[in-house]
Amino acid sequence: MLCEITGCETTKKEENEKKMPYNAMIGAEGILKFKDDFWNTNKISGVTYKNENWDPEDPSSEEYFQDEASPPFRTFIITEKAQMDEIFTIYPDLDFEKEMLILYIFRSSYNNICYQQKLINVILDKKNLKIQFTIIQIKPSDKNTTTPQQTSLVIKIDKLNIDTVEFNRIN
Repeated sequence: MLCEITGCETTKKEENEKKMPYNAMIGAEGILKFKDDFWNTNKISGVTYKNENWDPEDPSSEEYFQDEASPPFRTFIITEKAQMDEIFTIYPDLDFEKEMLILYIFRSSYNNICYQQKLINVILDKKNLKIQFTIIQIKPSDKNTTTPQQTSLVIKIDKLNIDTVEFNRIN
């Protein structure tokens, strides 16, 4: 999966983000490309996936399946280059002495239209980081939503000593 951090060509980053605590920002400058193995291993419940074992000759075999066994979201705190190498094939340079990434994989219905992820607030409560965000549709579309899909949100932030991250999507 290829993820362009800059968003839709109709928006300007500086117009859409206010200064966040700990220099938190959506993504990092440039493009991220997830390793297929990583992306496929970290499925999310409530999403329909292609069945890798589908047999078109077998009438009882299903081409797609609704994942109900995986967790509803996954969160990764990325503090070292070795972690980046396990997750991404393409990623921008980071200074891991001062910065880190938080990767949130979740279910969303906004994958096939032009949308923008926007940070609302970032709160540090002892060793728990709380991130509030929203998803805004940029271009009008006949299809406001799509079938739920596996989606990611990548936050670049100052290096913090944290144990957990909570994401809260504000509508």
